[in-house]
Amino acid sequence: MVNIFFRKKFSGVKSNLASTAVFTIFTGSVLASSIVNADEIWSENFDAASIDGKGAVFNQVDLAGVTKWSVDVSSAALTATSDWFKVKGGKFEGRDLDGPAVWQSEAIDISGFSTVNLAVNAAENGNHEGTDFLDVAYAIDGGDFITVANWQGKGSAAHTLVDDFTSATVSAAIATGNSLVVRISMKNNAGSEYITFDNVLVTGNNGSTEPPVDPPIDPPIDPPVEPPVSDTITDACFNCPDLTKVAVASEFDDSIYYADVNAALANQATAADLRSAINGAISINHNVLTYSEVWTALTQTDEDPMNSDNVILLYRGLSLAKFSNGSGSQSSNPDNWNREHVWAKSHGFPSSSASAYTDIHHLRPTDISVNSSRGNLDFDYSDNALSEAPQNRVDGNSFEPRDAVKGDVARMTFYMDVRYEGADPQTPDLTLVDMLTSTGQPRLGKLCALLAWHVADPVDSYEQERNNRIYEFQGNRNPFIDHPEWVTQVFTNTCDGTTPPDPIDPPPVDPVDPVDPVDPPVDPVDPTPPSSSSALFISEYIEGSSYNKAVEIFNPTNTTVSLSGYQLKLYGNGNTEPTTTTDLSGEILANDVVVLGSTQVTEDSALKPLVDMAISAVNFNGDDYFELVKDGELVDSFGVKGERTSWAANTTLVRKPSVASGDKNVSDAFVISNEWDSYPSNTFSFLGSHSFDGTVVDPGPDPEPEEPSLIGMCGDDAELISAIQGNGDASPMVGQSKVVEGVVTSVVDSLSGFFLQEESQDNDNDTATSEAIFVYLNGNSAAPSEGSLVRAKGEVKEFYNRTQLTLSESVVDCNTTADIAAVNVTMPVANISDWEAMEGMKVAFEQSLHVSDSYDLAQYGQLTLSYGRLIIPTNVYTPGSSQAIALADRNLRNTIVLDDKNNSQYPEFIPFPNEGLSYNSTVRLGDSVENLSGILDYSYSAYRILPITTPTFNATNAREQSPTIGSTSEIKVASFNVLNYFNGDGQGGGFPTSRGADSFEEFTRQSNKIAAAIAEINADVVGLMEIENDGYDELSAIADLTDKLNSIVGANTYQYISIDADQLGGDAIAVGLLYKPSTVTLVGNTMTTDEAPFDFGNRQPLVQSFTSNTSGEAFTVAVNHFKSKGSCGSASGGNADQNDGQACWNELRTQAATKLVSWLNTKPTGVETDHILITGDLNAYGKEDPIEAITASGYRNLIAEKVGSSAYSYGFGGEVGYLDHMLATNELTALVDAVDEWHINADEPRAFDYNIEKKSDGQLGSYYGSDAYRASDHDPVIVSFTFNVAAQLIGDFDGDGDIDINDVRSFVSQLRAGVSFELDYDFNNDGTVNSSDARALMAKCTRARCAS
Repeated sequence: MVNIFFRKKFSGVKSNLASTAVFTIFTGSVLASSIVNADEIWSENFDAASIDGKGAVFNQVDLAGVTKWSVDVSSAALTATSDWFKVKGGKFEGRDLDGPAVWQSEAIDISGFSTVNLAVNAAENGNHEGTDFLDVAYAIDGGDFITVANWQGKGSAAHTLVDDFTSATVSAAIATGNSLVVRISMKNNAGSEYITFDNVLVTGNNGSTEPPVDPPIDPPIDPPVEPPVSDTITDACFNCPDLTKVAVASEFDDSIYYADVNAALANQATAADLRSAINGAISINHNVLTYSEVWTALTQTDEDPMNSDNVILLYRGLSLAKFSNGSGSQSSNPDNWNREHVWAKSHGFPSSSASAYTDIHHLRPTDISVNSSRGNLDFDYSDNALSEAPQNRVDGNSFEPRDAVKGDVARMTFYMDVRYEGADPQTPDLTLVDMLTSTGQPRLGKLCALLAWHVADPVDSYEQERNNRIYEFQGNRNPFIDHPEWVTQVFTNTCDGTTPPDPIDPPPVDPVDPVDPVDPPVDPVDPTPPSSSSALFISEYIEGSSYNKAVEIFNPTNTTVSLSGYQLKLYGNGNTEPTTTTDLSGEILANDVVVLGSTQVTEDSALKPLVDMAISAVNFNGDDYFELVKDGELVDSFGVKGERTSWAANTTLVRKPSVASGDKNVSDAFVISNEWDSYPSNTFSFLGSHSFDGTVVDPGPDPEPEEPSLIGMCGDDAELISAIQGNGDASPMVGQSKVVEGVVTSVVDSLSGFFLQEESQDNDNDTATSEAIFVYLNGNSAAPSEGSLVRAKGEVKEFYNRTQLTLSESVVDCNTTADIAAVNVTMPVANISDWEAMEGMKVAFEQSLHVSDSYDLAQYGQLTLSYGRLIIPTNVYTPGSSQAIALADRNLRNTIVLDDKNNSQYPEFIPFPNEGLSYNSTVRLGDSVENLSGILDYSYSAYRILPITTPTFNATNAREQSPTIGSTSEIKVASFNVLNYFNGDGQGGGFPTSRGADSFEEFTRQSNKIAAAIAEINADVVGLMEIENDGYDELSAIADLTDKLNSIVGANTYQYISIDADQLGGDAIAVGLLYKPSTVTLVGNTMTTDEAPFDFGNRQPLVQSFTSNTSGEAFTVAVNHFKSKGSCGSASGGNADQNDGQACWNELRTQAATKLVSWLNTKPTGVETDHILITGDLNAYGKEDPIEAITASGYRNLIAEKVGSSAYSYGFGGEVGYLDHMLATNELTALVDAVDEWHINADEPRAFDYNIEKKSDGQLGSYYGSDAYRASDHDPVIVSFTFNVAAQLIGDFDGDGDIDINDVRSFVSQLRAGVSFELDYDFNNDGTVNSSDARALMAKCTRARCAS
């Protein structure tokens, strides 16, 4: 059983499916999590101990405590205690039922969800008969139950699954409605027969925007610290052998490894010579693994960087337990993972002894059932979403992987093409071709699609790390990952331009970092109309022992016939729909034959050398029907369609010489003796030729020419665009050819199309239907002029849920212009469906909108806008409350994406704000946007504005140069998450680090910003989070930060607190404390605890007591960093996401809060003071359980009380709230002067951080400043307080209550004048008062840089 993690934008995730194999979502780069745009609505996995055994046994029905489902066994016959229909061992099981038994869910609320999907895992054991079945059915809004019929050919017209179906994951797309009831029924009739089902899961899409994939998860996830990797991998997965490394990735030298390639490039080598040089480099030292060793290798090469116990599945992006691999007895579970040959092994190397068979450069973990769906298909743009993994697409002849791995797939195939040139044992010369291919040939298609995917999905860090790990086990590398620029130098094919255009700004796919499609498929070109007849027919049939199966096709004509357009379709087990379809290719000479054989014919079979083409459709038994078709028309048939009769088992049949054409009647009686001569099983002597007594047939005339255009003249009748759009999510006319006439409102070059809107007089006045549509040029027309009235003809399509018209011919310009008035939009919209009703239309916003998310600004040139700031619901309302739910809904209806209409990632120029993006010309969250108008488009799960006028940006949330907190307070305490401050080895080396900077250059940029921020805060005590946990010596990260800080504010101004240990706990990051000895003094013991729950997930706290040097009053500061909201795949029970907005690990965080308070009550530092401050990144928003637990224990939420409901320190997904807290006892709260959040980070674009990747040379300067802004992703929070003790402020010479530059000048002036001072003015504590004390006095200044 599995636990699938569905990321939900506002209320988090709920999945109570207990797991032995845990899933998360992963979409590409190392620190990114792939995020599926679906929410769990309802589920049942039967794992709860309280329902084990519930159901029916014999004549008793026990449903006590069961509320989610019921059973009905009134039509079954449970006649003994060994007959049951109940929960058993975490599944629902039926045994010896002797009649239909029914399990039925409660009514499930699906209102507000689109793209609702039902999935059920089913399995059987025993010898079932054709009358035994399992049915999955559902009813919407109380209507009739609809049964999923004949699932994947394993059922029948009446039943979902029948007979010995083994196992299946049944899924169904559910129509829109308000309620859903799921019904699962089954029947078997023997004590040895068991049918089970499990993981009943209903999911849907509530419209939330998918978070990005390439960037790191936000909020940040704290990945576990991985132990050092041994040279020998042992016990890596189920039934897996040990595997020893043969190379060390860190010692790899690119210049040496590719020396011959670089020499060839220097000599301007031809593509062929370059290919040869690369082949030589990657063939040497290739350590060929066994197929069993591949299991072990994949656990390392495809390891989930967020969970070292899991691997990432290539096509689904899921993270699945390593030990759920489909080896041995685990191979029957379709949800386990298998070894996918990206270059299908049937395309050149079916034998496991071939080098290519075990080459892990193209072997990847995939879900067993998805692996089966991909099969041996070529790669190309495909027609239909794969039901169980809809980010992938599939049709009868090709497979299209999800966009996040398209480039990965392409580069794996490029490697295979170049690596295998025919010199390796049992591996022929593998070749990529720009055409669809057949199995049995060492070719794979389609090259131009793969080249486009290589560009659209560039190499990322996950792919680079995988290449390094493969190198360690296999000894060679994929050169196109190391040097992606070599692809176009080796593969010089000229593609014909049908590669699809880039869509506008795919949002990155999410927290665990998906990439949405960059180059989605262009609409396929309509096929040439089929000819009216074909003379080919089936001349021989072989159904022998084992896999000795073949079909021979004869060409009776006097000319060569191309097999393009021909298909062999197999209808297994009496199905009325094909279970396997194979496209044929090549040609048959006049009066010759082609022999099609099974892909599994063994090497030693006498049939093997006689097979011209091995195809998957030749996988029949003696009771299966199949047919030969040409361009959709029947050419010949074998058997009777829809019947399952053993008419040709263990025999060879040869068509009689007198038969001159195929059998085109699919339902007539199949009498073998009428047209066939029979021979014993395994007779192959007739293959290769055919005796024919008939007349040689002329293939006939060419097809009729294409009919003339029906586009008509301007003003003729045309389909209303509103009728094409319809009032639902999809057009009711998909697949139909339509003519429309309207005004061009916008031409979008990057989309290769334009938007067309009806003139006002043609509007249907139905607010539920859009009056506009996107028209895709499809290479059939030049783009018309904006404002012109045109007429267009094409096919209606839903292109990734955008309704569009794909042109079939050139547009007709009506030689007139018209102006379309924009529809005014007010946010938030009343319903999400309101956006769909305006899809493609010209719209305008009269409101002043605000920037709510800039996460994708530098990468995709897009911003998310809203009316006002969006507050995270649980920041201000109790999780799960009606107020929180209402705010989440409002936020969802209050976002729109502003797009720059530029397809390139990380473009040099970003047009927002108006003068272009730079560090000194920023767009901050909260800035206002006015004069916005454009086209409302839909792509990549988000509605977006394609502007047609330039919007106006106003810096309404300008940067604050310094915190606004008061300057006269006695003590100031700050809390600052310093975003993985890792300093390498402390001596300029040791990069990249595990979590922070990748180079010393990056670290310098980072440390400059962090130190500048802390210096400007000028706090007396600073709590740190996410500082590297590398001890406290002079090379440690905290020592480095202290030195950098003191280089700005003055030597010895700050010191750091250390403990008597090498580390603070076992996490890679820790908390820390800095303080000013000039203003506070350490008292008591420095304390921490590793007791639960600080032994896992929650970082150990650090607690220190101080006394004020001014008043002598004591106070205690406890710095904390609770478990993050990420890594949900390993959370279970109360730590699993409860779907209330608090995400996962909330129970662990709440336990930390409770434990912290009780521990602090013991006064662990040994100092008796009630002035206690809890601070830090608690990874909980203002009203979440951990914070409520602390405030319920007598602490006060200072941010809530002093800043209010608008407070925030962190932004995620367009919403803001505060994870960083100041919680004080009542005694300390009474002394508080002010609380401040200095918004230097959360509001800034992430492009302004220290990282240097994905930035041009110019942007490395224009996007960076060495001051405080975007030093981290969290804003620092600050509290100031003053003890009620009247005391003279030593150094306040002008008596204004503070120390500033005026006091320093007065002190210096008096010293020069010879004034004598008491030792109270010995500020540097050297025993004398002299000019050096003036510098020490500056360290006591109230404000940064001693400002007056």
